[in-house]
Amino acid sequence: MFLIPLVLIFSIVFAIYWGSMRWLKVSTHILYFDDLPEHLEGLRILHISDLHSNDKERANPDIWRHVDGLDFDIAAITGDIILGQAWNHSGPILELEPQRLYLEALAARVPTFFVEGNHEAHHYRQMLQFMDEVGIAFLRNEVVILEVNGGPFEIIGTKDFSNLRRAGFDDFYELFDDVSDNFQLVLTHQPQLFDRFKDSGANLTLAGHTHGGQLRLPFFPTIYAPNQGLWPRYGAGLYRHGDAVMHVSRGIGTTYFPIRFWNRPEIAVIELRSGSGQR
Repeated sequence: MFLIPLVLIFSIVFAIYWGSMRWLKVSTHILYFDDLPEHLEGLRILHISDLHSNDKERANPDIWRHVDGLDFDIAAITGDIILGQAWNHSGPILELEPQRLYLEALAARVPTFFVEGNHEAHHYRQMLQFMDEVGIAFLRNEVVILEVNGGPFEIIGTKDFSNLRRAGFDDFYELFDDVSDNFQLVLTHQPQLFDRFKDSGANLTLAGHTHGGQLRLPFFPTIYAPNQGLWPRYGAGLYRHGDAVMHVSRGIGTTYFPIRFWNRPEIAVIELRSGSGQR
């Protein structure tokens, strides 16, 4: 008598679990900025975060067939490509190897930028060498100005919060000292850093780290995020502070707790438009 309801409940829970682990969501956001330069109108940015690859032989999970079918002009990877199984040695990071060909193809297709996550924070030299080999710009408290349609597009990439907290924030704050007339994109891993520069004039920030809480409940906001605790200020999705906007990705993989629930893995395409639009 009770077997059928139990089987039904188990089937529903398993379907939610399977979808949360494997059913990739491609989020599309059109963001409007009053002072967007004409040369950036319609620019599309691919945002990837928290792949957390932990397989030394294959690209797991596989997002790249979905990426191949998307239209975008720039790609940003906001940290934690790896899970960090190689932390105890100084040689090559083996979890990166299955991603090599895909990352090379991405970098050959569009300008691609990477900032470190907390799982890469102690692997600067290895990550720098790998990113150089695949053609991806690794920004670590650095500013670059990319030419897009004949005009400037300023990209600021930060160190991970764990490294900033250990070494100090002086170099970080210097990134935002100079007032720029350029449209500014900030790439950072941990979104709580937004509070330290959201009044600087930076226009758009891309972040990750939270995994959207990894375990979610329907109709509830993010329950927990690392380094923010319960009911975090920045869990997933879009956040605004005046004219500044931040997108926090739910990410793709998992940490050492290998379960996502009610929380599909996500990559995002963000399109820039001028005007007030639908804010």
